[in-house]
Amino acid sequence: MIKNSLSILVGLVSAMAIMMTLEFMNSFFVKPPSDEIIANPELLKQFMTNLPTSAYLPVYLGYVFGSFIGGMITMKLSKNHNSLMVILLGCILTLAGSFNFFIFLPGQPLWFVVLSLLSYLPFVWFGKKIISRP
Repeated sequence: MIKNSLSILVGLVSAMAIMMTLEFMNSFFVKPPSDEIIANPELLKQFMTNLPTSAYLPVYLGYVFGSFIGGMITMKLSKNHNSLMVILLGCILTLAGSFNFFIFLPGQPLWFVVLSLLSYLPFVWFGKKIISRP
């Protein structure tokens, strides 16, 4: 039980670190919102809506790559290579993504929200499959 819980935690931290790294790298190319914009939900929503499509690509790649690596790590560390732990990781990432899109940073394009939320589970599963190969 503890080993499986830790495998999810390490996979989650790894996935989020990768996602945050790519988002940080993206900030060199796309100016992040000012503190005034962040403090005002309407301005933040308008800011997110007006970002170019190219601003979302590195972020999406971070979600995909982070999910993939998180799935690999969770599978590798879980007791008896338990697939359920990988599915739980994917569900946690999807839930965290939902909070991000609908509570913390609303106003992102619908295509990006849908594509991202539909990517976490398949990519953690793909990471699991890579580790599960004989």
